[in-house]
Amino acid sequence: MGVPALLQSYAKLHVEGRKAHMTHTRIGLKTAVEKFREAATVTDLFGSLDGAALLRAQAYKFLSSCLAQLGDKAAAFAACTSLQAARASGSKTALVAALSVCGEAAMFAPGEMVSAETESREQERLSGPSPSFGSLNLSQEGRISLPTTPAALSRLGLAYNEAAVALCDTATAAAGGRGSPAANDTESVPDVSTEAQARGPLGFCLHMRGEERQRSLELLRQAVGLRRQELRTAAPGRDAISALSAQRVLADELCTLGMVGVNHLSKDVVEAEACLREALALGENLDDVQQQVKTLRCLINLFGEAGAAAGPTEAEALRSRLNQLLVQMGREPETSCSIRLEPLAPPADGAAEAAAGSDGSGPSDSCVRVLHCNHQFHKSCLSTWWRTTGNGACPLCKK
Repeated sequence: MGVPALLQSYAKLHVEGRKAHMTHTRIGLKTAVEKFREAATVTDLFGSLDGAALLRAQAYKFLSSCLAQLGDKAAAFAACTSLQAARASGSKTALVAALSVCGEAAMFAPGEMVSAETESREQERLSGPSPSFGSLNLSQEGRISLPTTPAALSRLGLAYNEAAVALCDTATAAAGGRGSPAANDTESVPDVSTEAQARGPLGFCLHMRGEERQRSLELLRQAVGLRRQELRTAAPGRDAISALSAQRVLADELCTLGMVGVNHLSKDVVEAEACLREALALGENLDDVQQQVKTLRCLINLFGEAGAAAGPTEAEALRSRLNQLLVQMGREPETSCSIRLEPLAPPADGAAEAAAGSDGSGPSDSCVRVLHCNHQFHKSCLSTWWRTTGNGACPLCKK
């Protein structure tokens, strides 16, 4: 099978895996695991071609995420195994990548991660002292203190991601900057793709925990910048594998940065809109339905907020596009808010705009909020529901 056919096979499996992953059900996650495993197998057939490693890492990242969400202990043990191998190799690039994988697994299954790390460290202790390569002290670097309290356990994923970024910063400082000549990989800094893999997840993890908002945004901006650099430096002779993988990860990073901007609003609105529009264009070029759905969801939520450049009219047009894509994914389009049992679309004559009252109802009632599960509600209805119930779960699927 030639490279074009392999690329087509990988892209199909990747899309099917993302589609199953977005169902947020155990059956969907198990299907996604099968698809991403097949996708990883396909990347092995590319051999050492430029870009194959990035596609392989992307497949394993989604595979690890799905396994972790299923509470599968295999995900935690696989993450610890990759960390142990990276430490033994002496490669800073491998070590940063492995720490990022551990961070992903620990976010979803911290208890399993502690068990796996404890067993891994005991095996390492019995096999003798850790080797040391040049300036990289493998007996210390890449290790974090295992949590002993519930509060520390909840921060385990954050700790791994912090360790990955700290290693990037330390390596860059020691080398005198990125791109400095080095005798071997143990003395060099991680490549731009791996560094982006570290900075992006840390920024998102901080955002999810509601911590260090400005640092979260800056880390995500850095990740986008590194992905752009990766795409820029490889052109124009880059092969199809590299081009596909680099565009996919850039679209993901842009969408994440835009999503965080949507949640923080204020001065970040313009940046969020620009990032999301670019991510949507990349998703369309790649024919990646899942990327388009995720980006459209964020744009709709952004345009429903005060201060956004576009307004309810464009939000409704984007919602129509979203519903069309959801139909392709086998979901029925939502036409009414299941809380108030009224149409989601605003009146064509703009009556809702004119009906605004002093209590703040009116225009906000016509704004639609799309949740991560892709269920749609009037923004005001959802706010009231969450305030009344005291939690942020979806009223329909409870996710």
